[in-house]
Amino acid sequence: MRRYFQCFKVFGEVADLMLLERPERRLLIDVSLEPANHGPGRNPYPLRTTFCITDSALMERFLSEIAIGDAIDAQGTFVQSDYIPHRTTCIDTTFLMLDFRRLADPEQLIPAPAEFAKDALRRMRLH
Repeated sequence: MRRYFQCFKVFGEVADLMLLERPERRLLIDVSLEPANHGPGRNPYPLRTTFCITDSALMERFLSEIAIGDAIDAQGTFVQSDYIPHRTTCIDTTFLMLDFRRLADPEQLIPAPAEFAKDALRRMRLH
């Protein structure tokens, strides 16, 4: 019997997509902490996390409904996967996305206030 559940729920803007065919078919999705910043010479999404979809029906649904720049609400589980070579580095941790929905108004995303993060860190117990 499993005693712990490692689940997530995330709200963010889709920053990038990468469809991998080998060694198994999967869709990597980068979700940004903040809306795009389109300043000259800047990375529009410097703060992002990689999520992974392995279910083929969910992959097809994601690719047909979502584009880069869309805001999504997603949930899933934390999973450590194999190392995935990417450019000059490797992606070593992904989070398995099990469901998602597109949010209607991505331009209304507002970054969390710094006080929220400080309060969350204060309440966190480290083992």
